[in-house]
Amino acid sequence: MCEDHARFGPYLLQVSRSVSRDRAEALVVEDAVQCGTCRPRPQPVAMPELD
Repeated sequence: MCEDHARFGPYLLQVSRSVSRDRAEALVVEDAVQCGTCRPRPQPVAMPELD
């Protein structure tokens, strides 16, 4: 990745199911290096198969 396109932002590492809280939860890195040209989707993607 070139210097002009490097940015920092959150990155989803893992999604797991919390039995005690009865919900899916994510492990996220807050300051991962990302491409400044690519655009993530503006809204989360539903993953009902994990519920």
